[in-house]
Amino acid sequence: MKILIYGAGVVGCTYGWQLSKVGCDVTVLVRKGQKEFVQKDGIQIICSDFRGKARKDTDVIFKPTVIDELSSNNDFEYIIVSTNKLQLSTILPTLSKSAGKANVVFFQRDLYT
Repeated sequence: MKILIYGAGVVGCTYGWQLSKVGCDVTVLVRKGQKEFVQKDGIQIICSDFRGKARKDTDVIFKPTVIDELSSNNDFEYIIVSTNKLQLSTILPTLSKSAGKANVVFFQRDLYT
């Protein structure tokens, strides 16, 4: 499955990392000027798993495919958008032109909660 994570925030990158661990082809869309940095250094993921009887801590560097522009001729099956509501007015016009045939999933958070 080919998935685009729209933005390199904590929630999107954590989901992207988990999806890549189960075999999905994950790409992260970053802001202009961040592509080279993320390609070089990756994205640090620090998390704790409390399932079972013991806590398991993980500290890894996630190195997904990185893009800084979404082309209209992409072949993503899903686009996961994880943003606050103030960013939607910028994101929606881009998605309307460039989402292609992808299913778009929004993980929206309220900036004030």
